[in-house]
Amino acid sequence: MKRRIFFYNAVVVMVALTALLIVSGAVIGSVNDHYMERPPVVDDNAPKVQSLLTQWVEDPSSWEDLNHQLKDLGYSLYVSLSGTEVYSSMAPIQTDLLRQLPPINSWPAGEPTTLWMGGALVIGMRSGPYTILAMGEPNMPKVFGRQRLQTEAVLLSVLIIGASAIVVIVLLSMVSTHFQLKHILRPVNALTDAAQRIEAGDYSQPVGYDGQDEFTAVCAAFEHMQQHLLQEREKNAAYERARTDLVAGISHDLRTPLTSVKGYIKGLRDGVANTPAKQAQYLDIAYRKACDMDVLLQRLFYFSKLETGNLPLFPVRADLGEFVRGFVRDTAGDLEQRGGKFLVKGAPAPHPVRIDTEQMYRVLTNLTDNAVRYTGAESLVLTLTLWRERDMEHLRFADNGCGVPEESLPHLFEQFWRGDQSRGGESGEGSGLGLYIVKYIIEAHGGTISARNDGGLVFDIALPCEEEEITHA
Repeated sequence: MKRRIFFYNAVVVMVALTALLIVSGAVIGSVNDHYMERPPVVDDNAPKVQSLLTQWVEDPSSWEDLNHQLKDLGYSLYVSLSGTEVYSSMAPIQTDLLRQLPPINSWPAGEPTTLWMGGALVIGMRSGPYTILAMGEPNMPKVFGRQRLQTEAVLLSVLIIGASAIVVIVLLSMVSTHFQLKHILRPVNALTDAAQRIEAGDYSQPVGYDGQDEFTAVCAAFEHMQQHLLQEREKNAAYERARTDLVAGISHDLRTPLTSVKGYIKGLRDGVANTPAKQAQYLDIAYRKACDMDVLLQRLFYFSKLETGNLPLFPVRADLGEFVRGFVRDTAGDLEQRGGKFLVKGAPAPHPVRIDTEQMYRVLTNLTDNAVRYTGAESLVLTLTLWRERDMEHLRFADNGCGVPEESLPHLFEQFWRGDQSRGGESGEGSGLGLYIVKYIIEAHGGTISARNDGGLVFDIALPCEEEEITHA
């Protein structure tokens, strides 16, 4: 933009100066040629003028009489006494020419002398203290209404050309400014229109500026912001839809076990379960359904905590290997009932970390429930592998299923995301919160988690290593 403005201004100045020089040269040359083309005039009345001046010397009369006689011959009279003007009938142009003549006292005495001066014939002589000059009509062109000297005509031409050049420069500057403003305001207007569209809720149209100047980066940043706002709006809309679906789904999932609990309790109250074995069966089923409802309520509790950022962590020093083996011991029986088993690998070396054991327990529970629901393997095997690499403790949680589509891997940890909308669980994992909670807890511990396909779905967890304290005896 700065280069363009400089270029425009430079062009205006150069064009104006070039035009001024060309026009000035042409006009001045034309004026000079016009004056030079006028040759000395041959005046047949010159001898008569000389005779009048000679006679006047021999028989002086009044200046008016002499002037009247000269005027009839086309001449004007000028008389000076010792260099001081005493009479003059000359026109302004003749007076100007008179100033260019030799000094008055330099004219010869006695005999009239003829001199061609600047386009006019001058006849003069000295008689005693008087100097008498007779000047014919100057043979000069009229410039701006009257005859002028060549120098005056050139000066006036230059002044008029200069004034015209100023007008031309102003006009060119106005035209240049108009185009510059038009060019500058184009991206400004594009940004204004885009801002008004965004204010009206329209994020779909681009800014539409394809120039290559300082505004290009501004328009690109504005368009990037517009796209970001559009993505955020779509994300928020999807988030609201998912949250509505979550509430509706959990409400439906709560209704199912609640109806079962009510049905079995009513059966106990009405005496349908009339044997101790049947009563125990009814109570066991009602208890399990109540546990399912508790899981759903825990999901809602965790969701509310994550939404407000108030999920508390109480990290303590622990050995990750011992913690994982303890989890396996506690949940292996339940996993076997669901058709699966655990396999723990790793050297029996210490794996010191600082973790909130309750929250980390939920991480492993959610990963296990996710594998049971979506692995699709006939005989589920969950392999937990531990190792240390530099200052990080690693835990690999792998199943032997068919994995997930590659395009779904980046979305596994997104809130409310479900790879298969038709698959939901009795315990509410189909809400799309299980893996989101896992990622939130791991990152709250300063760790990372990622997912990949490798003979099944594999989750790689890394947690900061807690260095062992050195005690001195």
